[in-house]
Amino acid sequence: MAAGSDSIPRMGRDEMYRPPEDGGGDNGGNAPREQVSLEDLIGRFKGGIPPLKFLGGGGISLIVLIGIIVASVIWLASGVFTVDPDEQASLRLFGKFNSTAGSGLNWWWPSPVGQRDIVQVTQTRTLELGFRSGSEGSASVTLVAVEAQMITGDENIVDVGAVIQYRISDLRNYLFEVDDPGDTDRGVAGGRPDGRTLRDVAETSLRQVVGARTIDDALTEGREQIQEDTRLQMQTILNSYDAGLTIISVLLQNVNPPEEVRDAFEDVVVAQEEKERLRNLADAYEADQLPRARGEAARIVEAAIGFRDGRIALAQGEADGFKELLEGYLNSKDVTRQRLYLEAMEEILPGTTKFVVTEDVADGVLPFLPLTSTGDTGLGGG
Repeated sequence: MAAGSDSIPRMGRDEMYRPPEDGGGDNGGNAPREQVSLEDLIGRFKGGIPPLKFLGGGGISLIVLIGIIVASVIWLASGVFTVDPDEQASLRLFGKFNSTAGSGLNWWWPSPVGQRDIVQVTQTRTLELGFRSGSEGSASVTLVAVEAQMITGDENIVDVGAVIQYRISDLRNYLFEVDDPGDTDRGVAGGRPDGRTLRDVAETSLRQVVGARTIDDALTEGREQIQEDTRLQMQTILNSYDAGLTIISVLLQNVNPPEEVRDAFEDVVVAQEEKERLRNLADAYEADQLPRARGEAARIVEAAIGFRDGRIALAQGEADGFKELLEGYLNSKDVTRQRLYLEAMEEILPGTTKFVVTEDVADGVLPFLPLTSTGDTGLGGG
């Protein structure tokens, strides 16, 4: 500007420049055009917006309101979350349980209004009781005597190790019904029942079941029943706690007698295994011989039944024939007697030697005929 510009009064930020009336729109006049800054434009924009009332206080600008809306949208969008197929989400509103969400894309109020806990519920989890296995890939096993040593029903001491497999069945109960200090060995956080609570329940149930049986049951054929009874006992206790857990199986790993008598118990186990082997051989022999004996017995019975039926039928036929003969004899005695005589002669005469004596020589024949060479007597020949 010219040197005399100090005489021109400086305009305030809220004043608006009015061009001279004779200047025209082509800047043909001699009056200079005012230079408008960014601050002047913002001031003019704010001056043209009426004040907004908020919470009964003073006015706030539109920019602040837009900022609040954007922040609210971002806050609400942070409530979108994804649940995998093997997971469930527990939803809380102001710290209180509200509902559960299944797999897929979900939305829930973000913190601090709402909270969500996403937990794998289909995963089969394990608990080692009485021993601790080494790191992954390591075959080392450490005995935990305070958990493993138990007394059987016949007052013997055994070391029992077991693996418990379980799964979450009720997410709400699992997260909020049981307060638990946790289990650092398995990485179970506090407040969840599969920490120290589950370990105590497993130890109590197994001690109760083993204590009701003999040491032979624990070492040999009673292992399967001990496993099932322990599982049922654990499930009953956990249900009374509303723990939200389902026990899948209890697997006994090692059941050993004390070190001092272990050799004697191993001999007993070997003898029992030999007993089972011989019993299996006997069962196999029985399974082979019994069908053979049953078949032979059935054959003899069938033959006897056939002989019996034949004899009965023959006797019945002879009896029926005699009855018919008797009826004929009663109806015509002379004819029947003559027929019987002729039939008898037909059976007798063909097998005898016959002598025919005519009247011409009948007077010279002695009443007593000589015996034949066969020694037979009578009129018949040999």
